[in-house]
Amino acid sequence: MKRKLVFWTAFNSYQSSKLLRNLPAGSIHPVKTEGWTKKRVDLFKKYTLKSILNQAYGDFLYVVLLDPELRHLTEPLLPKDDERVIYCYEDGPTLKKIREYDEITEVLIDADDMYSPDAGSIIMDCLDQWMYFKHGYAYDAVLNRLYGYDTIGTGPFWAQRIDPKKIRGFDREKRHPAHPNVIHQNPTELAAGHFCVLLHDINTSSNINMKYVKEIVDIDILKTELGI
Repeated sequence: MKRKLVFWTAFNSYQSSKLLRNLPAGSIHPVKTEGWTKKRVDLFKKYTLKSILNQAYGDFLYVVLLDPELRHLTEPLLPKDDERVIYCYEDGPTLKKIREYDEITEVLIDADDMYSPDAGSIIMDCLDQWMYFKHGYAYDAVLNRLYGYDTIGTGPFWAQRIDPKKIRGFDREKRHPAHPNVIHQNPTELAAGHFCVLLHDINTSSNINMKYVKEIVDIDILKTELGI
């Protein structure tokens, strides 16, 4: 059986489709601006993309979902030097690629979060259909602090084994339950300490829900365990 590990990120396609619905008529959401895009690409390259390319389990694809209407903003900024990274502006070519495999293990990661170098190996060693990481870290890039962190339900750190021929498209809202509801799939909880939430801009430890953030931990963990 041909199996493949497939990480995927909704970089700006999800925000465009969901968040724009709540804006007053005529407003331009920051996601559609050059400033927002450059700042998020910088974070993405420094933290998220680096964490995926650092995976000890190197036989993966990384699908980054992008809004085709904003291609003029993202394409000049995104690095294209690793063939495992697929920038997906339309579903067709990417669906064709992943359907070369009998089974994929798809792993969600948001565009401003991180996995440890061992995360992919841990996921591929689990043979259950659904799995998730509950206990990890949160890094406040503004205050340079690292915290222990527990997700709400499964949070955005879950994975599932699936026949890629069953995937008709990558619309996140249509394909997957909301993060907390993945818990209803009875996922297997994986080892602690293999993900990190990135806190930045207004989303810092001074104003997020501290219910899920635990004690401050050694900042060196960011390098020794997360490879950042």
